[in-house]
Amino acid sequence: MSAKLLIVDTETTGIDPDRDRVIEVAAILYSVETRSSLYQMSALLPARENRAVRINRIAPAALQQLSPQLEQQSLELLQGLAREADYAVAHNAEFDQQWFGLGKLPLLRDRTGEPLPWLCTMTDFTWPLASKSNESLINLALSHGIGVSSAHRALTDCQLIAALFDRIPDLSGLLEQALQPRYWFQASVSYQERHLAKEAGFRWYAERRAWLAKLTVADTQALPFAVTQIDD
Repeated sequence: MSAKLLIVDTETTGIDPDRDRVIEVAAILYSVETRSSLYQMSALLPARENRAVRINRIAPAALQQLSPQLEQQSLELLQGLAREADYAVAHNAEFDQQWFGLGKLPLLRDRTGEPLPWLCTMTDFTWPLASKSNESLINLALSHGIGVSSAHRALTDCQLIAALFDRIPDLSGLLEQALQPRYWFQASVSYQERHLAKEAGFRWYAERRAWLAKLTVADTQALPFAVTQIDD
């Protein structure tokens, strides 16, 4: 498969898009055909504060050192890489994707001007050596023999995903599996059986009072409990 992937990660001041903002974005353009990184970039984005400094260790003072011109050049470079890609990829893509097209981060568009489709390395890919579903990126890397010297910086996390891709002999097959249609399913488990849903990668959605996961139909056939497909 000759697809190119834009591996993306962000660091933010918090988890609420209405209140917080992206302060770092990184991307790696990755070739599936050659299993190699073609281009990588990382940039801080201006901000007055960083409430998540304990997690990402990005000093607020550093965020005030960037000129508007440099910021604009960084965002144009990111969009240029998107035009070379077929898919955007992130670990926990649901979190990262919500920031693009919001604030200063552009909506990532392909060469035709259409928004890039997103794939999630946490939920869409079936990693051969993962110990469980929805594994953290650090644990996923370690289980595949990849050393982790640092984390919670955007480029470092992108490099971990690229290293994972490097380790997969049949990367085209892994990507084809990740591209299979996925649907929302609700787990039919009792309170006492909730650990089964969690171990299978289902998440508890309090507002719906249900364990939900987005899976292929084939994925559901090996589950140790019944599921119901839902519309959204």
